[in-house]
Amino acid sequence: MTEAASVDPETDPPNLAVTLDEAASWRDEQVGAYRQLTDSADRAGVSETLVQALLRQSGPLASTLGTWLQGMSAPGVFEDEVHLRILALFADDIGVGGPRSSRYDAFKVVATQHGCPELAVEADELAAERLVRDHMFALPAALYAISRRSDVFAPVITGIDVLLRSVGMLPCWEGLRGSEGAPAMWARLDLARSTGATDIADPLDVSRDVAEKFGATGEATRRQVAFGAAWMLDALRSWNELLLDEAGAALHPRRAMEQLIRERAREGAVYHQNFRMSGGDTLSELLERAKTDPGPLLKELAATRMVKPGNAERSSLVNGLIGPKGPMFRVFSADDVEVISKWIDSLADSEPEPALQPPTKVPSAPASGVLDRMTEDGVVPADIREAYFVLQGRALAPATRDFALRYVKRWLGQAKRSLGRRERSLPEQWTPAGLRPWLLDMHDEHGAEFETGRSGDMPTREQVIDETLQLAPLTLIDGSWLQGFTDAGLATTRYGFPLFETYWDELGNGEIELNHPRIYRDVLREMGIELAPTGSREFAYDTRFREESLARPVYWLCLGKLPHTFMPEILGMNLAMELSGVGGSYRTARRFLKHYGFSTHFVDLHNTIDNVSTGHSAWAADAIDTHMRTMSKLSTPAECAAEWERVRIGYESLAPLPSSTIADRIGDRFLSTPWKPRSQGGSLFHHAPVGVS
Repeated sequence: MTEAASVDPETDPPNLAVTLDEAASWRDEQVGAYRQLTDSADRAGVSETLVQALLRQSGPLASTLGTWLQGMSAPGVFEDEVHLRILALFADDIGVGGPRSSRYDAFKVVATQHGCPELAVEADELAAERLVRDHMFALPAALYAISRRSDVFAPVITGIDVLLRSVGMLPCWEGLRGSEGAPAMWARLDLARSTGATDIADPLDVSRDVAEKFGATGEATRRQVAFGAAWMLDALRSWNELLLDEAGAALHPRRAMEQLIRERAREGAVYHQNFRMSGGDTLSELLERAKTDPGPLLKELAATRMVKPGNAERSSLVNGLIGPKGPMFRVFSADDVEVISKWIDSLADSEPEPALQPPTKVPSAPASGVLDRMTEDGVVPADIREAYFVLQGRALAPATRDFALRYVKRWLGQAKRSLGRRERSLPEQWTPAGLRPWLLDMHDEHGAEFETGRSGDMPTREQVIDETLQLAPLTLIDGSWLQGFTDAGLATTRYGFPLFETYWDELGNGEIELNHPRIYRDVLREMGIELAPTGSREFAYDTRFREESLARPVYWLCLGKLPHTFMPEILGMNLAMELSGVGGSYRTARRFLKHYGFSTHFVDLHNTIDNVSTGHSAWAADAIDTHMRTMSKLSTPAECAAEWERVRIGYESLAPLPSSTIADRIGDRFLSTPWKPRSQGGSLFHHAPVGVS
């Protein structure tokens, strides 16, 4: 096997169109190779062995399907049309609108139906599957790593995406898809075809358009897009060669036995120093050599009295030494024993098996000058405006993460003091009956308050405009507290999928016309207010915003970047936010806006999609109930009560009550001007909307 060529975007800039053509040709060629392999396996009566081997070894890459896009959405690009299309591609890949509906979940169904239920696990659990070779994790690990640094790799990621969608279905799966069972699930593994979860008709066309628009922003970016595609093709070729090698090992008993010996040689070499083989070497010495060359040991082993060539059942190696009463019982698993038995049975065959090939180059992450930024410690914002600007991006460098943690903890500390101080707090205890009854009670109260206050004083036109302006830093990052739920591992869970769907709704389901921040800007323009892009420094330092108008938005931005650390608090805050205006304040705001001739589209939209029956408020309550039911099954009553308190504090954190002591009030000012910088470091990279510098 030949090593895949490396790609240098500076000295040897690839051509994207040529790379995509090469990918199509390579796919067709490899599909043919896999079909020949499956035909050969059918004739030999080992088709099930081949299918399971291919599914098992391709499982880690299957777990990444679409996830390279999971970090591309960030507040700074909430209104960027190209990034909205990227989010649409990702939403389609993970099957937005339902739990366990991603492309990887389809793979799990296929694997289970073909006798590999052990593959139907979360992506991180695949690492525990011993039968999956270590080198089959290299490319998936690189893709996961790249997805975590979309601030650096955004153009590269678009190149990776268009290449993989040009390939469509991996050749190994295309060669197997004729197998019986789950045809619809097989189809969901094709990245060029929509899963039906969104209105995307042709993911490949969308991906090509995204790559073209990125490339049109400048020569350097164009090269990075083309580099991403070229690197992905090289890496895919290398990965595919490894997979073919694994398939060959599964079909040829000697190859499989060599792999087993090589894997177990290290632990075995510790023993057997006194067991001398016929060639003069001790078994321990042969095992030491077998770490790289298992051939001599197999030759010696086959010549011993423990092996009856062609008859594993009569071989004492199987039914004695490693059998239930043997001295090496349980040293080998049932799968290992099957490999050993097939090897012994094959020793009677006269036809030689293909020699064990040296491993091909294991694909690794792209190496280029863009990686230089990864050594940065990040920025500790000096004031609230810098914090708003720095947190617009997706990545969170160590120093900035430390700032975000302290900011959230300080905010939640104030929220905890609000518990029990108002009637609308969440119930003191969670019960299996869930939150729906409480939700309806709150909605009734909102409606009653609106009716009571209908004849209240009308604010002045200037007051309505100022209120709308001061809410802009918050509203233009609508949904930012949920950005962590674009991680595929959260977006497809029972409690996480409604939160991703809420996020997806807030950004307009991939359509700029439905994008909530864009709709809010339209209202501002009616009022004669034009603002800079939300992700720009100019926006954060716009003196028309009072600093206190940035405190809560910064909390949202911090919270959205820490979904695992503050999971229960996010669940609670999300419910508070989605319920806050339904039936009451949205209708009041509508009355004020309509009175002065401004569009009511934004508040009308939220009063409907946030409804308590089938809208965001209902989804938020259901997500909490799902999480708490899981907790109640896995935790003690005390642990469950502590988790519920965190949810309640999160609910209060949307609008904590003012502090009641002088000491608290002195501390609260730091929520507006958080902390002085400990180190300046380099500035964080922020997602820049395509076409905007």
